[in-house]
Amino acid sequence: MDFGLGGRVAIVTGGASNIGKAIATVLAEEGAHVAILDRDEPMALRTVTEITDAGGSAVVYAVDLTDVDATKAAVTSVEADLGPTAALVNNVGWNGPAEFFLDLPPERWDQAYRLNLFPTFNATHAVLGAMVERREGSIISIASDAGFGEFRVADYGAMKAGVMAFSRTIAKEYGRFGIRANTVCPGLVLPAEGDVGEQSLWTQDVNFGEREIDNITKSIPLRRRSEAIDIAWSVAFLASTQARQLSGQVLSVSGGFAMPR
Repeated sequence: MDFGLGGRVAIVTGGASNIGKAIATVLAEEGAHVAILDRDEPMALRTVTEITDAGGSAVVYAVDLTDVDATKAAVTSVEADLGPTAALVNNVGWNGPAEFFLDLPPERWDQAYRLNLFPTFNATHAVLGAMVERREGSIISIASDAGFGEFRVADYGAMKAGVMAFSRTIAKEYGRFGIRANTVCPGLVLPAEGDVGEQSLWTQDVNFGEREIDNITKSIPLRRRSEAIDIAWSVAFLASTQARQLSGQVLSVSGGFAMPR
């Protein structure tokens, strides 16, 4: 199937590793010019090398997505270098150690906001004005099944629920300008070995033991955890011309773990 992405520009935030890397790779395979916005420049450059060695088009713009001015400048550079943004994938996110809410200090609440919800606001704001002027654009935001409510992730889940609500609001407010906004919710997707760098958020307090992973897998109706590539193909479809009537939707890609209504 031709997704209609050939020659079009796609921005992927947090595209250096794991889910973001898979998304960038698949979009490039579909012919998009991919701009990876990520603070982890060494890992992002490695991803770009893998994409270009395979014949795809990708470049890195090293940026902290919690910095408003730097993000606007990066998007301006992308559009000057590559052309107008057809698709934005908001993928930046972070989840700290699982804790009950009373054990979460206020600093964690703020960090959860700054690293999960704020970057989605920030990157969307940076691209949306030009998309409205062109009367075209697709915005896909990566949330999480935790956004439907799960134990010991009150901070993270609340922010991911916010991502879903934000995406639906953008879909309602700007649909008349041809803008589509959708959300993809992964379950637990573990990075491949060697797929995280020193700056990756996965190196900060995120650790799953074999027993915990096994319990999570058994809780999934399909008895199979999603892989990054599963998320990537879902994103590619939502970015495609074939999905032209899909907007304001939440797609859970987790083997049936969550079934949003």
